[in-house]
Amino acid sequence: MNKTAINPNEEKEIQEIIQTMKDFLSKTYPDGKIKRNFHPKMHGCLSATFAIRNDIPDNLKHGLFQDPSTYDVWLRFSNAPPKIGSDKGSSGRGLAIKVLDVPGPVIEVDPLGMNCQNFLLTTSPILSAWNIPLYNKAIKAILKGWKQQLVFALNPKHWRSLYLTLKYSKKHDNLLAQTYFSGGAFSLGPDLFVKFLLKPKNPELGYSLEKEKSENFLKDQLTADFQQASQGFTLCVQVQENEKTEPVEDTSIVWKTAAVPVADLIIPKQEFDFGQRNEFGEALSFSPWVCMEAHQPVGAINRARKAVYKELAEFRKNGASV
Repeated sequence: MNKTAINPNEEKEIQEIIQTMKDFLSKTYPDGKIKRNFHPKMHGCLSATFAIRNDIPDNLKHGLFQDPSTYDVWLRFSNAPPKIGSDKGSSGRGLAIKVLDVPGPVIEVDPLGMNCQNFLLTTSPILSAWNIPLYNKAIKAILKGWKQQLVFALNPKHWRSLYLTLKYSKKHDNLLAQTYFSGGAFSLGPDLFVKFLLKPKNPELGYSLEKEKSENFLKDQLTADFQQASQGFTLCVQVQENEKTEPVEDTSIVWKTAAVPVADLIIPKQEFDFGQRNEFGEALSFSPWVCMEAHQPVGAINRARKAVYKELAEFRKNGASV
């Protein structure tokens, strides 16, 4: 069940993805001050708490969700595109969560030097490149310029991926009003596969600043919101019920199973736009594989992400010397 033969060229494809990204970063940041390949534009790094609920169904009580507990977390809000641009256009937005000092065992120790559980979420419910060969081609198209993009776009085999990318790339007025999704699937204990989604406590929030939207209005709005009140989200899991309607390997399929609440993310009022915090947020790294063993990522795309995220984080940390 849920097992697919691994493509013998998988490792070769993954290494090509990594090299394409490194080449792009070296060209984009020749001074060696390298930002992330995707999600380089940070809107804010915020502190928060993550409270595991006490009403979780018994079959979901695994790993982080085994007992009601409260953890400190770091959050990073961002724009997805590889080049930093205006907030006014259609795009994917990201919310990465780092839950600190979780109980072990973990698959990878966080670079902060402690056991953490990372959740990497975006405003798209799917990952439009649903296998590693397609992921490789899409990355080359995105990062290698218009000629590569034209070649990719003219191939009918790529049209569905392009359609899905455009479908879920949207304009947003307020980062705190969005639902965020894990895209890929994860284990939940020994027998379940799930996807994570984060629902806003205040989905009615919009753009409330009494001035025209700036190129960085999402950060302006985030700053204003946290000067006024605390905010929050609810983390939910969607449990795989059917391998065909909730596939693990095909990340382009939206899972439609019920969203079961498992934790509350509480973000207090705070000032976050200052030098030391911004430097800390830029230095943070996130990977779906920095996680408890009970929440191991599954599927080919997640296997690719393991090597890609790790190598690119080192590349960014050490400059182009890696």
